[in-house]
Amino acid sequence: MKKKSMSVREMRRLLGLGKTESYWLVKKNYFDTVIIGGKMRVMIESFENWYANQLHYKKIIGEAPGKNWTSITMSIQETARLLGIAEGTLYDLMKKKPFKTVKVGMYTRIYIDSFEDWYNSQSHYKKVIKNEEVAACLKIASLN
Repeated sequence: MKKKSMSVREMRRLLGLGKTESYWLVKKNYFDTVIIGGKMRVMIESFENWYANQLHYKKIIGEAPGKNWTSITMSIQETARLLGIAEGTLYDLMKKKPFKTVKVGMYTRIYIDSFEDWYNSQSHYKKVIKNEEVAACLKIASLN
């Protein structure tokens, strides 16, 4: 039978956090908790849902965070690398609001479909590498 909950200690180890920060996440009601035998437990389904919708916390081992966002958005780094421009130049471009963005926690993300619509409607910027190559480069950079 598959586990439905984990202890706060297990969640803390999974994310590589200290005791205070793990209980801060619980206090913020980011996931459902229950008390069993006088001990607080985190419901795994709600934890995984929270994990898929945030980008800040990363599991020590396992999938990258934010899978619900990374499939429909790009980071500032990814977009700048895709266009072969500095991040500062991209921020200057974003002041004109050429494409839709979203704040995910403390990170700004660019909607891929909105970016592609903008890209196809302009002629100044050219992609220097393909979207897939950007993702691969960022993955390699994060390992170093």
